[in-house]
Amino acid sequence: MNTQDFLPENDIDLQLAKQLNSILESQGELSVIKDSLINSLIIFKNEELNSIKSLEVSTSEIWKSIDERTKPSKKAKITSLPQRRTNVWIWATAATVLIAAFLGMFWFTNLDQPKLVAQAGTKIDYVSLEDGSQITLRPHSSLFEILLSEKERTYKLEGEGFFEIAKDVDRPFTVQVAKGKITVLGTQFNVSTWGNETSVFLEEGSIRLDDENNNSAILNPGEKATITDSDIFKTSDANIKEFKDWLSNVIVVNRTPLDKVIVEIEHHFGITINLDQIDNKSELISGTIPLENLTTTLSDLEVILEGAFRKVNSDTFLFIPLN
Repeated sequence: MNTQDFLPENDIDLQLAKQLNSILESQGELSVIKDSLINSLIIFKNEELNSIKSLEVSTSEIWKSIDERTKPSKKAKITSLPQRRTNVWIWATAATVLIAAFLGMFWFTNLDQPKLVAQAGTKIDYVSLEDGSQITLRPHSSLFEILLSEKERTYKLEGEGFFEIAKDVDRPFTVQVAKGKITVLGTQFNVSTWGNETSVFLEEGSIRLDDENNNSAILNPGEKATITDSDIFKTSDANIKEFKDWLSNVIVVNRTPLDKVIVEIEHHFGITINLDQIDNKSELISGTIPLENLTTTLSDLEVILEGAFRKVNSDTFLFIPLN
C-alpha cells in the first residue's frame, strides 16, 4: 500500500521522508532540505570536522563521546506512534541511519589522515617544529605529523630531508618511511626515500632503524644504511659529501651508478628522464653536478654522457647519444 493512500500530502513527516529519499538517491547535498533536524545534523558534522585536527583521543574516548551525544535525555517523553504511520517511520528511520553513517564516515576517515606539516616545491624548504627540531626538506618532498604526545614524536617523510632533532629522552623522535622507521633521541641525520629505497646517513648521535620484517640496525656517526624489501644493509665508510651535497645545491658522485644519479635528479626537479637509448645504465660516474637550475644540470650531464637531451613535454626528457 502506498503512503499516499492514508496520509495527506501536506503531512510533515511524509514530506521530510520524501525529501531525504530524493537526496540520498541523487547523492545531493543535505543542506538543500530546510528542516531544523537536518540543519542540526549538518552543523554538528561541520563542528566535528573543524575540531578533528586538534583531537588526540583514544578509541574508547571516541565511543564514549558518541554514547553521550546519542543517549536519550532523562526528561524525554516517549510516545508510541499510531499504526497507520509505521511505513513512514520505517522510511524516515532508514534515512536517519544513512545520515548517521554519512557523518561517521567523515569522522573516522579524517582521524586516520596524517597532518601535512610542510611540502617543498621547487626549492629547499626549512621547517621548525614545536620541540625545537629543525628539518631541511629537499625540493618535491613532504613532512607529515603522525602523532605528538607526552611520550612520543612521530612524523612521516616522503622524499628527502636532513633532520636536526632536539634532544628529549622522554619523547623519542620517530620518522616513518616507506619500508620502515627511524627512531632517535637527539641527533643529526639525512633520510632519502626516492628511488624505491630508503637511505639513511647519520652525522652525529645514534639512531635505530627498523624495517617491516622486524630487522633492525643501530647506526653510529659516519655510517649509512639502506632499507630494502628484505633487509637493512649497513655501511661504515660513508662519504658525508654524498649525503649532504643537495643542501649546497649540488650532487657529488663517486663511482655512482648512472641510473641512481638520474633517479636523484628526477626527484630533485620533479621530472622524468628517459635513458632507453643508453646501453649501460649502470655505468659508474664521478664528479660534481650543479643543481641551481635544470638547464645547467642537463647541460653538464650531456657532457658526461656524450649526448643531448630532447624535451618531450613539460616534464619529460629523452637522452640521445651522439654516437
